[in-house]
Amino acid sequence: MYSLDLTCPAGSSELISAELWERGTIGIREIDGLFGTQLIACFETNEARESLLVQFAAYSPHWKQEDVTDWVLVTQESWPAREVGRRFFVAPPWNQEPTPPGRIRLIQNPGLACGTGDHPCTQLALIALENAVNAKARVADIGSGSGILTIGATLLGARFAVGIDTDEAASAAALQNFALNGLEPAIFTGSADCLATGAFDVVAANISSTVVLAIFDEILRIAKPGATVILTGFSTAEAKTFEPLIAATWVAEMGDWACVAGTAPGTS
Repeated sequence: MYSLDLTCPAGSSELISAELWERGTIGIREIDGLFGTQLIACFETNEARESLLVQFAAYSPHWKQEDVTDWVLVTQESWPAREVGRRFFVAPPWNQEPTPPGRIRLIQNPGLACGTGDHPCTQLALIALENAVNAKARVADIGSGSGILTIGATLLGARFAVGIDTDEAASAAALQNFALNGLEPAIFTGSADCLATGAFDVVAANISSTVVLAIFDEILRIAKPGATVILTGFSTAEAKTFEPLIAATWVAEMGDWACVAGTAPGTS
């Protein structure tokens, strides 16, 4: 058994973990430290050593042979269930804890794709959905990744929620997460231009500031006049860029990350 030890900046561990899962790790341990997040990924063989050291060279990689370790157990212990916002209880599929009273259990496999419920932006977006979704709402989740926001909107009782992502692997992972929650899937591979104009009461995009700005016109196009727009995936400093674009009515921060929610212009 072998392990790759990396140290990455706080907030980027989710993306790097996803890359490690794609490279075939059988388990990841995550340790928060003063100078970033330490990721220890286990591999069954030594075959990928050189390519992994090259791929993750920016994160001070260290490769070593491990003593026999129950990496499945280590990985499970690294992903506890957590309460998010007022209503959600985000739990991995192996978690046996009872759902706290008054909360909705949202099952999410952390090894499938970006969007585990651990990242501050994901948590902020779920909280924003709590504020925006009702039984009449039609919700679009742009850049849906693991599908966690689409699933969250569905569990909150949205009339209809759809997730769309340009990454086929992410869409496949989202389908599995829908199945874990016992829900009919509403996930598509593609971009926002596949969706109908003025069709959605709530549009959420948890991507990055660069991508959100690049597709912002499409986000507004698919939103109904006066719809709630939820934008995140960017830093607190970058949030100022988005506040005037959607007449922000709600801005929340968690650590160095921010989420902005506001109203789509009353276009026709």
